[in-house]
Amino acid sequence: MRKIFLIIGLMSFSVFCYSDDREAAGPYYAFYHFSATNPAGVVAAMDKFWDSECGQKYPADAALNEEVFNGGYRSTHFIINTFRNAKEQQEAAEILRSCPSAIEFLNEMTAAGVVPDNQYIGLAPVDENDWGQDSVFSKWDLLVEPQDQAEYAAAFAEMTSSLSKDTDIRSYGLGTIGYGRDKFTHWVWFGARSVVEMDKINSQIAAHPAVAEFNSSVGSMRIVVNTTQVQTLKSYPRNN
Repeated sequence: MRKIFLIIGLMSFSVFCYSDDREAAGPYYAFYHFSATNPAGVVAAMDKFWDSECGQKYPADAALNEEVFNGGYRSTHFIINTFRNAKEQQEAAEILRSCPSAIEFLNEMTAAGVVPDNQYIGLAPVDENDWGQDSVFSKWDLLVEPQDQAEYAAAFAEMTSSLSKDTDIRSYGLGTIGYGRDKFTHWVWFGARSVVEMDKINSQIAAHPAVAEFNSSVGSMRIVVNTTQVQTLKSYPRNN
């Protein structure tokens, strides 16, 4: 049962909103959180799969990330897949269902002590400055009620627009979860190239008047479920 869950949970999922006559807009961000006792084994398994014939056809950018500090969450790492549209999600699932190297990948991930913890997929209504150029992230998991989500997203966009003019922020965004929102509904991220740079950016954000105004106007609309410091260990760009 664990093997079946793992191959579905890490790489294959239902299409978000796909139909045969319409290609749904993206990108879609799919997160697969897990704990692993042998991170080096995880990297080796991912390297092997992405170097395989099937991995070369995999229609997504992927990244393996370490959750350096994540409170009481059981997961130690997560894989994020970026799909440009829902059709690519479907193609990825088909590749992994039919490719022998996927079974090898599954067995090697299990041997590395991987235990799935949480998974979700969504869109990012605010997504600025190519987070793939960064390697350290501050991530907030948020709970926002449906009636407040549009107003909250608009206020976040306005706040970050001000921050982008007056601070050294790099990549940032607000994502909303489509499937898998049992723990939270949105995630927010700010990126940097190092922990030192991230600390500087966080200090600038905290001191900016736009943040105080944002918290005063819509801060009560959200509950911060958790905050995480994330480190990207390795990226796997698409080959097509």
